[in-house]
This record gives sequence, C-alpha cells and structure tokens, in this order.
Amino acid sequence: MATSSGKTIKSTYRNYLLCVLYFVGIACLWVLIRFVGLSSVPAFESFDYDALNHGGLFARAVILGSLIGTVFFFLTRALDTPAIRRRPYGMMIIIYALSNIICVLLVLIALTIMDIIVIKKPFTVSTFEARMMNVNFVVILVYYTLCSFVFVSIREINRKFGPGNLRKLLAGTFYHPREIEIIVMFLDLKDSTTYAERLGHLEFGSLIQDCFIDMSVVTNFEAQFYQYVGDEAILLWDVAEGIENGNCLQAYFAFSHRQAERRDYYQSRYGLVPEFKAGVNIGLATVLEVGEIKREISYLGDVLNTAARIQGQCSVYGENLLISETLHDRFLSIPDHLDIDAIGMTELRGRAEAVSIYRVREHTTAN
Repeated sequence: MATSSGKTIKSTYRNYLLCVLYFVGIACLWVLIRFVGLSSVPAFESFDYDALNHGGLFARAVILGSLIGTVFFFLTRALDTPAIRRRPYGMMIIIYALSNIICVLLVLIALTIMDIIVIKKPFTVSTFEARMMNVNFVVILVYYTLCSFVFVSIREINRKFGPGNLRKLLAGTFYHPREIEIIVMFLDLKDSTTYAERLGHLEFGSLIQDCFIDMSVVTNFEAQFYQYVGDEAILLWDVAEGIENGNCLQAYFAFSHRQAERRDYYQSRYGLVPEFKAGVNIGLATVLEVGEIKREISYLGDVLNTAARIQGQCSVYGENLLISETLHDRFLSIPDHLDIDAIGMTELRGRAEAVSIYRVREHTTAN
C-alpha cells in the first residue's frame, strides 16, 4: 500500500533523525567538556589543534556525530529482527552496545586516516598505530560506547512502557487524573482457545510472542501500546493522529499484512496462520498514573468497554474490523484502499441502548 509505505518511511526518517541528533549532541558535549576553555589541546599527538578554534572543533564534532549516528542507525535496523527482539532486555542492550563499539571504532579509524592525510604525513603502519594507541583515542571510544549504551537502554525502556509513555511518566503528565479524548482498539486472536489446546501452553505462548512482535508495525501509524491481556492487545491513539489518513484503521491492515508476509514461518512453526479481529471506538477517558512499586499509565472509561464489546461482535458478523458510528462520523477522509459500510444497530452487553457499528474492509485489488 502506498500510504502504508509512506508512513513507514516517515517513521524511519524520524527515528534516523533522532539517532543522528543524539550522537551529534554527545559529540558536541565531548568538545564542550574536553576542549572549551583549555589553552592547549593535544587531542592527538603530532596534530596541531591550536590551529583549530572552537567553531572548528564543534564542526568536527557534528561530522563525527553524524557519521556515528548514521552507521549506528543502519546497524541497529539490521539487527532489529524477531530473533533478537525475543531475547531478554539485558541481552538485547548488550548486543546493540557491542555492535556500536564496532561502529564507533570503524568511524574513528576512518577519521584517523583522514587526519593523517590532512596533515600531509606519510601514511605508515607505525604512524597509524601511534594514533590508534593514543590515550585520547581510547577515551573517546569508551565515551561513545557508554553513550551508546545509554541510548539503547533508554530506547528499550521506552519500548517497555510503550512509545511516548516513558516521557509522560518522567514529566508527570498524568500524575493527577485528567479527562482526555482517545481512540481505542481492542485486538483479539481468532480461535485462540482452539490454538491453545492444539499447541499446548508453552508453544501457544511462543505464538503470542511472535504475533505481538509483528504487531510493532502499528507504531508506524502513531499507535501507542496500552496493555497486553492474554492473547489480546489494547492500542490507543491521540484523536488527531488516529483520524489523520485513517491511521487507526491502516494500523490494523498493516499488522495483517505483516503476518501474511510471514505466513510460511507461522505455517512451518505452528501449523497455522494467525488472524486477529479488532474493534475500534472513540470517546472520553480518565487517564492517570497509578501504582507506587510498579508505576504505569491507566485509562478508565466507557470508551474502552465499548471498544471491547464492538470487537466481540466481529465473530457475530464474520468481520475482522468493526468501528463505532461515533468514530466513523469523525473521519474527514478515508484512505482510497478502504471501504466502510454500515452494518446496522446492535445491542452491546452492558449498554442500555443499541449502537450503530460499521465494518471496514480493504479493496480486493489492494491485497
């Protein structure tokens, strides 16, 4: 899908930019700590840093940080595979940090060679070894390694809480209860009871892990992970982001496509291809920070209950994605590859009044 591809590119570019800015920032911090205010700066033996002003040093820091950030970004993307994501957090952080040591080392070696060329010294093994064995070189390598470890740790913790939630917890955004409008999606694995009986609990648990790893694609459509409940997942959107380009609908189909792409893997590993059904609703919810030992952001309100009930109607109507009339009426435009049709009024358990729901399907030509 062209729109899905565009969202993926946008998300990738944003992550790339954040990575580069981080490493440029720590490179500039290094210059600020190490060089600014010093009368003599013997950063590398036999190189005249007195000839460089602070502007030149910061320019070099920007180049170095950009190079390291770029290499690190593409290296971590190459390592961002289900096999690695399923490892314990500590192991993942170590893998990424060690890979960045190699990344930083390669960049510093390249810059060392460039420095030797710039100062017009003959490039010999002894000259290169002298520069590589310089204490300052080792200190820079250790500094960038520690900074990369911090970067990867923060990123994995942010994933643990759900994209964006770590920042909200640190800022105390929801320390006091607030009422906000949100979009909620409940996703549930079809035929989960049958699968659990056939596979056994351990193998079924591995299936759920694989499914939820594939579900990470929804973050390309601004989705926030709220909770995993057994074989169910609850996703949230800020209203503006969820409505834009039908993000809250496109996220579901992007997830479905991801699982379809891995059909051969699921078939060979589990003897089945999982499918999820989903219900989506929009409304007011009370959001607050709860817990002292284990803090998390909690959402309360009828909007969640109704979304869960709508998802339950998928089995009744034989549909994969149903949405509320309230959400349908908020869309300014619908992506061209999607069709939305009214099913009619239906009674939902726990609600006194019947509600109108809509089914969402893709054009057959879009698949």
